[in-house]
Amino acid sequence: MPATDRTIRNLQALRAVAAFMVVLYHARLLTPVGQRVSFDFGNAGVDIFFLISGFIIAHVTRGDAPESGFVFLLKRAIRVIPLYWLLTLALFAAAQVAPQLAGSGGKPGVVELAKSLLFVPYVDASGERHPILFMGWTLNYEIFFYLLGGAALMLRREIARIAAISAVLGALVLAGFVLRPEGAILATYTDLLMIEFAIGMWLNLAFRRTPMRASGRGYRLASMALCIAGMALLIAGDYFWPGLVREVKWGVPAMMIVGGALALEHGGATARSRALMLMGEASYAVYLTHAFVIKAVSIALGLAGLATMSWGPSVLILLGVYALVAAVGIAVHLAIEKPLTQGLRARALRDRPAPASRARTEAPGS
Repeated sequence: MPATDRTIRNLQALRAVAAFMVVLYHARLLTPVGQRVSFDFGNAGVDIFFLISGFIIAHVTRGDAPESGFVFLLKRAIRVIPLYWLLTLALFAAAQVAPQLAGSGGKPGVVELAKSLLFVPYVDASGERHPILFMGWTLNYEIFFYLLGGAALMLRREIARIAAISAVLGALVLAGFVLRPEGAILATYTDLLMIEFAIGMWLNLAFRRTPMRASGRGYRLASMALCIAGMALLIAGDYFWPGLVREVKWGVPAMMIVGGALALEHGGATARSRALMLMGEASYAVYLTHAFVIKAVSIALGLAGLATMSWGPSVLILLGVYALVAAVGIAVHLAIEKPLTQGLRARALRDRPAPASRARTEAPGS
């Protein structure tokens, strides 16, 4: 199937799944349930996001006559920066009055604000490589990958671009193993996590170039089994091999999940739920806003004297957090992120129309 003029629905659904895995990871300690059962596998939502990002970037720059690097980077900036900057500035302002809102990083200063807005990794007061809006640590990786992708567009052949990006990321990771840099910037961009972007790009190439021959019931069952096995390994990793390096413990199962979802798409088994598609579209807003919701719930539980509770109420509260995170994420997406992004695209790209064969694949992009 030519994956050119339609949304890859299973990846859109996976974006929603990945976002709520991260929500589970950050909400796990709100109640005794998360204190007794390991939900650390939720952090693997980031690995799924990185694989999907690699896939999408290869998808929107496919072919041997791609758009210019400037247009590519402009589109990525419009997609990522506005909401992140808006929430970072809001948190910075609030933290000047109530520093505890910024978490263990303490009251941020102007230097931290500048580095956060410009996606420059730094070590905060708690010793973590987190910007003011701590979920933005993943965006530092994303922006660097986008810059590599934009530079690679100077190469006209698609396979040359993917190979060049993979070689650069591989060299950086190798340098990280050898040099063990301690500075925040070098430690970030030589992290083994970077290789997941490259894997996502090769998955895209395989997805588009694999002929559609196997599409029967057995093929779909095998593809579904791959997804289920990947999720089972994610969960099992916390219990059976907790000391494994993250990219093996979570990255390999994440590849199985993404690969299985793509195989299902090939086989004609695609996600149909409109609600799931909406959650996929709103996944970026969910990712950036969920910590605000969890913090508000944590404060409310403390004020209500519900720091300790039985399992029944604990489960209900976690489900309530999920519902609230979803509602806030969708509201922010529809009321702020979507109009802001569409308005900026209309202005900035007015004289730079996308090729017709690419226009509709922009929707699920990251």
